Amino acid sequence: MAFEQSPGSDENGNELPVVIRASSSTDGLHWSPPTTVKTGFKGSYGISSIVEGPSGLLALGYPYGDTCGGPERVFALWSSADGRSWERLAMPKQFTANNVQTISGGRAGFIAFGTRADGTTPAIWTSMDGRAWTSRALPVVSSGKLALDAAVSFDSGYVLLGAVLGEGGCGGPAHVKPAVWFSAVGGSWKRADLPGALTDPYAYLRIRSSGDRLLVTQIPQGDITTAPAWTSTDGLTWSSAGAISPDVVWGPMSDGRHAVMVVNPESGVGLPSVTGVDGSGATVVLRQDGDEPLVSEDVPGYVYAVGPTGLLAVRDDGGASWLGIPS
Repeated sequence: MAFEQSPGSDENGNELPVVIRASSSTDGLHWSPPTTVKTGFKGSYGISSIVEGPSGLLALGYPYGDTCGGPERVFALWSSADGRSWERLAMPKQFTANNVQTISGGRAGFIAFGTRADGTTPAIWTSMDGRAWTSRALPVVSSGKLALDAAVSFDSGYVLLGAVLGEGGCGGPAHVKPAVWFSAVGGSWKRADLPGALTDPYAYLRIRSSGDRLLVTQIPQGDITTAPAWTSTDGLTWSSAGAISPDVVWGPMSDGRHAVMVVNPESGVGLPSVTGVDGSGATVVLRQDGDEPLVSEDVPGYVYAVGPTGLLAVRDDGGASWLGIPS
């Protein structure tokens, strides 16, 4: 999928109607004619991510350009069965009355994660089609306080990532017990612990889904080169993946099954490095040959995406593209 969007304001800061055009390709070489996506709004808003569920694709619109005020909330939704024809969906009243920050998609369905209107109480909703959403109960803990950081969908169901907070001592931070919760349908939750997880209150967890596999990484505070990680294929049984590079938390692009990281050379000139990332967080630098997309001061830069045929690199101005095909 490729989206082209007009600026949300002119050079004087006046808001302009937002125009978005969409095109799709199954191979990265042949693209459908661009179609205009209905917006009906103006200003600094745009489509920033797409997730896939049982009914097709769901595009998520967010504000952009504002760096203050905490996580942005989902502003608009579009649905598509084929990536060519897009329909803007009415925002559910539950979303406008609360704060939906992320939506994850997978074979099990869509799960939205955010907070209630108070801005602090966690909340989740599930949907099979991105149109009708059901508010779901949170996991119940026997003691302490539930703290949630993320929600993901994968082949077998839904997983919530977070911790149980105990009381703090002598004015210090609360004791933290990291954990995950699994549910096949988003209703009844079962807790699973991460063996050997740090109880440091300043360490934070991240989770990534790759179809039938989940990867959780815990990032300790400070300047680190490795971080503990765990994998699971069912959301309940978690195995240590050892110490992996923390770069896999932020860097990989994925099509839901494959993931790679692309890093430009430090000098700003030359060939970007491409690193493959497997479902366990292990990485390997991929050898490249052929007509490679080189970085230089004369090139405006590239946008990258992973698809069914390989790695697509498109120049920022749309003037040229390259397709890296696995050997």
